[in-house]
Amino acid sequence: MKNSIISNMLAMKVVNIKITILAAMLLTACDPDNFSQVVEVEIPEHEPKLVLNARFDSRAQGLDALVSNSLGILDTAQYSLFPEASVRLYIDGALFKDFQFEPEKALFFASLDEPLGNQAGLYRLEASAPGLGSVYAEQRMPRQVEIESVKVEKEGAVSEGGEKADEIQIQFTDPAGEDNYYAVRVDFLTKVSFQPGDTVEYIYPLFTSTLDQIVQQGREYEHLFSGQSFDGNRYTLSLYTEYGIDFGDPNARVKVYLFSLSREAYLYDLSLRQYSDTADNPFAEPVTVFSNIEGGYGIFALRSATEFVAPVQ
Repeated sequence: MKNSIISNMLAMKVVNIKITILAAMLLTACDPDNFSQVVEVEIPEHEPKLVLNARFDSRAQGLDALVSNSLGILDTAQYSLFPEASVRLYIDGALFKDFQFEPEKALFFASLDEPLGNQAGLYRLEASAPGLGSVYAEQRMPRQVEIESVKVEKEGAVSEGGEKADEIQIQFTDPAGEDNYYAVRVDFLTKVSFQPGDTVEYIYPLFTSTLDQIVQQGREYEHLFSGQSFDGNRYTLSLYTEYGIDFGDPNARVKVYLFSLSREAYLYDLSLRQYSDTADNPFAEPVTVFSNIEGGYGIFALRSATEFVAPVQ
């Protein structure tokens, strides 16, 4: 009997010890420090380079470019501007424009006597600044692609949510054998007459969506896509809008812009959108914004554009 009591007491002590150890483990595990780990990463010293940003449109009668400096990820300083920098645009090796710094815009600017146009040729943009050396990038103006037709139909489409929506169909033919990239934008136009001879025209962006799987969303362009899947063929892009078109307005029209983009313009805008989408997400894969500036950072890109105005049926 005495041995049985001793055995039970020993068993209880073992149980108590196990419970004490388990409680200690649980309390230790709840310590916030056990859910974090500090890893020291040696960040290489940043070498400042020149940054050049310029995107030119074939319809532009003025060209501007931003010249700045790059900063390291731990830098707290502000970006610098370089009014004394040199910015020049060459076409097929000949100087086309020498840019001048405009303090009120904080940009380098070149005025044109007529729109830039979409003439073929090699466009080379160069920039240099004291202490940061020279940079450049080269582009070819994308071929202008004409819009063949635009059709607007009330409740002619179905939205992503399954609701009826107004449809805008845009048709064009992709040049064969080329890597072509496109973007589309739509505006709504109308005009109001207050009295004879006093008419005001209104124009505002029309928010549109699409179920077309080849279309992606960029940062500047709402609809961004490559022509590889319909190379050399006629293509119809179907957009829909759930509000914004007044079919009862006799003056209502839609204005469609079809932008032909250089490959660099396409990649830059796509990466800029991806970067902004992941900027504040610690679990997202880091995104590097596309750059084509040799010797520095930034973008030099070209686009040609066509416009088509269609009445609202």
